Amino acid sequence: MKAFKLIATLSAALVLLTGCDFFRSLVGKPTSEDLERMRQEAMEQERLQREQDSIARVRAAELEQEALRQQNLLDESKGRYHVILGSFKVEGNAEKMISLLRKNGYTPEKIQFNNGFEVVSVAAYDNYRDAVRAMEDVMEYQFCPEDVWVYDIRQNMHARQ
Repeated sequence: MKAFKLIATLSAALVLLTGCDFFRSLVGKPTSEDLERMRQEAMEQERLQREQDSIARVRAAELEQEALRQQNLLDESKGRYHVILGSFKVEGNAEKMISLLRKNGYTPEKIQFNNGFEVVSVAAYDNYRDAVRAMEDVMEYQFCPEDVWVYDIRQNMHARQ
């Protein structure tokens, strides 16, 4: 019985003093140091992957922007700032606004946004102040809606003009 007590006491002391890592290493499992190292490596891999994804998204956006420029879909020669008189989700409504503006002597332009909306631009200017003045002028007319705004085509929300 003394031998059993001695073995039990030594076993308990061994467990308390050596911890789980000792037994894990005996059976070939990773120790707490190994687990911490693997966790750090996984975090570093995730950080590198996020960084690579971010760079890839920026490059893709730059390529898309360049493709749009090459297709003359982002033609700033018409002006950077557009005076927008309407934003429409229903396809025919933009055409109605364009027709109304043409009857009143304007040459409107339709811009398609990525979110599916079509906006109608009544004029485009290189200078923001000129666009604001034009917006204020057009707001004086009876046919003008209340929600007129100035859109900068460099915001890159549109797909094509």
